Amino acid sequence: MDPVTAAATITQLIGLFRQERSAQKDLSHRQFIEWLEYHRHEEIKELITHTFHLSTEVDEILKQDHQIILARLDEVNRILLDILSRVQGFSGLAICLVPDIGLSEGAVELLRLVAASDGGLLVVTPDGEHMMVDGRFYASSEQRFLHDDLDALVAHGLLSPGYSGSDATYRITRRGAKFVELEAGKESKG
Repeated sequence: MDPVTAAATITQLIGLFRQERSAQKDLSHRQFIEWLEYHRHEEIKELITHTFHLSTEVDEILKQDHQIILARLDEVNRILLDILSRVQGFSGLAICLVPDIGLSEGAVELLRLVAASDGGLLVVTPDGEHMMVDGRFYASSEQRFLHDDLDALVAHGLLSPGYSGSDATYRITRRGAKFVELEAGKESKG
């Protein structure tokens, strides 16, 4: 099992485990391993028991308040569905499950603009009225939602915020570039 799939699976299984045992405090990775055995998740059980420090990390997560863990997992799931709603082959599933899911077209337009730029940098003036990419001014198709779109892109890890003087700056992240690449694949096939 590749590391990304393993991490996602472990995270989701911890969430299920915590939901079942919400009243219990001080849960340990040993109890989680027993639960995995009971539910026949042998590959994940073996991974946790044979990977240095992984059981300690599972213990650290299980020590947290179960409501906090579940809230964080909901946030992760929401971000995942937002991204899946824009990827060919998964968009239909995501939209069927949550019809109002996904990044706005304005947010994706901004991300494409920054991804296509030479420097991968978007500058927004302090008044929020002007954007600049590669020394050229641009206007958002939905100017009134510009900050909402930028906040969504930052929350999803697709842009990284910063400042240059009094101007807000946003740099594309590796995840953002990959998202645009996946998005372009969807458009060319769809």
